Amino acid sequence: MTENIDEAGIRVQTEKELISAVVEKHRRFLEEYKKEFGELDNRLSQVEENVKNAKNVRIQMEERKEVLKEKRQQFYHQTEALLEKEIFPKLDLITANKLQEEIKKLKGQIEPEEEQRLKDSFMEKLSETIRAAGLGENVLLQTGARMEEARNSNIELKEIIKSEKQLTEDKGSKGEEVSKSKSQHKWLSTRIKKPRRSLNYWEKLKI
Repeated sequence: MTENIDEAGIRVQTEKELISAVVEKHRRFLEEYKKEFGELDNRLSQVEENVKNAKNVRIQMEERKEVLKEKRQQFYHQTEALLEKEIFPKLDLITANKLQEEIKKLKGQIEPEEEQRLKDSFMEKLSETIRAAGLGENVLLQTGARMEEARNSNIELKEIIKSEKQLTEDKGSKGEEVSKSKSQHKWLSTRIKKPRRSLNYWEKLKI
């Protein structure tokens, strides 16, 4: 058999050469797994950091929402107090009650577009009422300014709610990514141990 191999020009590797080849193969596998593990580890850390930051952002958004809700109501309360002091006592009861009902509608949980429409309608009626009663228009300017501030608070509030929905969607996809990455992370960690043990075994034989 040996003669046939020699005649064919085939060179049989020595045991030392075979062991060296096996050692090199396991070393290559180990380096590849370690590289992939390192890249995944960095990516997983970044995703987890993003999830943590998003959680902090949601907390800040929730706090800001409460501030905006309170600010909006305060502006309408100030408007009511101003009109009750300066305008309503000088009007007939029916007209005053109608204007108060309009304010109640504005104070409700409505979209900014609807709020703008109701505000414009209210200011137009208030303007006509003040002029008809011969009252000063300074109150009209103050009322318009406070209502505009209230609407601005509502606009920001709706923008935050919209952003929260986007964050919730992102949270779902990021959570799925973290779960998938952790599974792969664990798998690679196990895979690294196997070629490392094999490498240690064959390197001992190599000596």
